[in-house]
Amino acid sequence: MPTDQAGADSVIVPAGWGNGMPEDEWKLATGGTDTAALNPLTASGSATYGTDAPSGATGSVAFDGNTGFLKSKQSAVNTLGDYTVSAWVKINSALGTTAVCQGTTQHQAFYLSYDKPSKAWMFQTTTNDENSDFPTAEGDPNTGPIGTWTHLVAAYRAPIAGKSGTGSMALYQNGTLMGTATNLSPQYDSSMPLTIDG
Repeated sequence: MPTDQAGADSVIVPAGWGNGMPEDEWKLATGGTDTAALNPLTASGSATYGTDAPSGATGSVAFDGNTGFLKSKQSAVNTLGDYTVSAWVKINSALGTTAVCQGTTQHQAFYLSYDKPSKAWMFQTTTNDENSDFPTAEGDPNTGPIGTWTHLVAAYRAPIAGKSGTGSMALYQNGTLMGTATNLSPQYDSSMPLTIDG
């Protein structure tokens, strides 16, 4: 099975937490503890902590591409408001994979994924739990992420109350703006745990 990795010393930094949670991060060097000790990640399936990491970082978690994932104790971001999620990721095959998402019963409130058909990273949100529209900020297919640590930042700005079409979302890759989506309607808030997988 392909192996995908997430982690490194500064894997995910959610901002704008609206569920009583502070801004925080999971370093994933040796375990799923968050720096605020309020929303730890629990491993399921094949998830192995190791030393592979981008320069300056100390470790990561590797998945088998099939059974492994990490899940938080509770939701990490309020996807009805403004939020930012960042992650160091490395994929070892061109198969599609979701690196970070926040789940619900049918769809994820957001996805930070590698899209096999477009050969690019993407940041995608949903408008409701079922039969969703999927606003997407798409990356560049020429950035060659296979086997390379890549820093992704997904930023969502909620529509202004009473003003339709004012929401926006953006995907940055290694500090460069790669794609945007604008004129967004309110998005779906799953209020369910964050998942990191491969």
